[in-house]
Amino acid sequence: MTAWLGGDDDGPPEAVPLAELREDEPHWFNLPNLLTFLRVLLVPVILWLVAIDEPGDTARWWAFGVFVFAAATDSIDGWAARRWNGVTRWGQLADPIADKMLIIGSLASLAYVGDLPWWAVNVIVARELAVTLLRVRLIRRLDLVMPASNWGKAKTLSQVVAIAAYLSPGVREAVAEPLLHLAVALTIWSGIEYAFRAGRIARATTKEPR
Repeated sequence: MTAWLGGDDDGPPEAVPLAELREDEPHWFNLPNLLTFLRVLLVPVILWLVAIDEPGDTARWWAFGVFVFAAATDSIDGWAARRWNGVTRWGQLADPIADKMLIIGSLASLAYVGDLPWWAVNVIVARELAVTLLRVRLIRRLDLVMPASNWGKAKTLSQVVAIAAYLSPGVREAVAEPLLHLAVALTIWSGIEYAFRAGRIARATTKEPR
């Protein structure tokens, strides 16, 4: 879920103490978290549909439809969390993992069948691992959760569009390839932006008592 925790009308905070999430936290078993779990379950379905695709078969169209639906649940669970106060610690940690599994799993399946280059998958995996390590470090050392920035959201959207283009049999490679390059560029830039933001928050937090 990409809800802004502790935000106001002026925009999202840069980081939120986990202690704030523990106050009046709803039970983890709710609609937003169920949608997150569903997104994870759909990843192997997409991988299977891409792997069995044959010329003239409809499996690729099914893979495209399942992927678009799975990607849409990310927006739905965020809206549901904001609408019904379903933000939980489990959801805050599980939702980014589910997103990464969907993106990386779909990219890897496409690279495996030779539809897109492995170097793009490796760049995206490296960025996601680095950001995950930064998230874990902020949580362990400073007890902070840092929401996704606008660059992070743009990165995710570009990845979803690029993957959908490659999965759709109706989109030519001449269109899908530039979308992939844009997604890779935004992936790298958002990772750099996240690292600078995390460093700034860490320095500010260690200087000021919380």
